[in-house]
Amino acid sequence: MTHHSKFEAWPCRGVMDELDRFILQTLQEDGRTPFTQIARQAGVSETTIRSRYRSLVEQGVIRTVGVVDPYALGFQAPAVIAVSVEPGMTDQVARAIVDLPEVSYLVMTLGSCDLMIEVFCRDLLHLTSLIAQQIRLIPGVRSTETLVIARTYKLSYGWSPDPSLERETNDD
Repeated sequence: MTHHSKFEAWPCRGVMDELDRFILQTLQEDGRTPFTQIARQAGVSETTIRSRYRSLVEQGVIRTVGVVDPYALGFQAPAVIAVSVEPGMTDQVARAIVDLPEVSYLVMTLGSCDLMIEVFCRDLLHLTSLIAQQIRLIPGVRSTETLVIARTYKLSYGWSPDPSLERETNDD
């Protein structure tokens, strides 16, 4: 399996076909669906499904993971934090933030802030400490804006590309 660093871009992929999309959709609905069942529903052999799945994993298109419910574990203060960074220091700041255990998602943005972070904290005191005593003290952090998540209306791990949006490849 190909391993990617936390800062490495995903390599370019070819266009997926209907079978690849069917495998993805089925596993997004229930990640424990047996390959035999997927093969039966798709009208192909289990070997074909195993081979396609292995290829999707090797290409980094799909990852099989266990999804944890942070609320069930007592993490009651989720938040999104916008971070503005001194010019030229975005990667350096991101490298410091990425290792914080509270951080579940970190992206560079193009707009009024440079980085967006999703964090899960036990409570408001923990969130305050994370921001005031860790994030704001990272060299290069200019400012932060915190949005405390009061209610989650949708949390979906079932995103998949619309076939019309997939990049076409030129095999010439």
